[in-house]
Amino acid sequence: MSTIREYVGSHRVSADWTPERKANAVRLLAAENALQKRMEYDGVTFHVNPRTKSTISGTFFGGFRPQDCPIGASRSAHKEAFAIDKYDPYDEIDDWLLDHEDVLEEFGIYIEHPSATHGWSHWSIKAPASGHHVFYP
Repeated sequence: MSTIREYVGSHRVSADWTPERKANAVRLLAAENALQKRMEYDGVTFHVNPRTKSTISGTFFGGFRPQDCPIGASRSAHKEAFAIDKYDPYDEIDDWLLDHEDVLEEFGIYIEHPSATHGWSHWSIKAPASGHHVFYP
């Protein structure tokens, strides 16, 4: 389960970590943690990323990203604290989610299609333009 501290990381001192974005992160992590709990109940393993020491992917930008981050467009879901990348080294998280799209809808989570996220699973509470719970970036 991800915490606010893990999600924001060293970016907590950024001027971009506003009360509004923190509130977005609280909503995101509530949905993320509830979905993870449901998936673990079904036997899905969430591995700890050796670089972040959490289930968050990447090394520095798998959670919140400040506006000057070179990864992602300005006001992207990560930069507004609506998205998190889950460490998924064996793509088992994405495989389960593709087989359970109804659960994505139940928890209000949208994921990038697994063909674009080998080694991680992108989860967002911000609907893409298509409105589909599985979308291509």
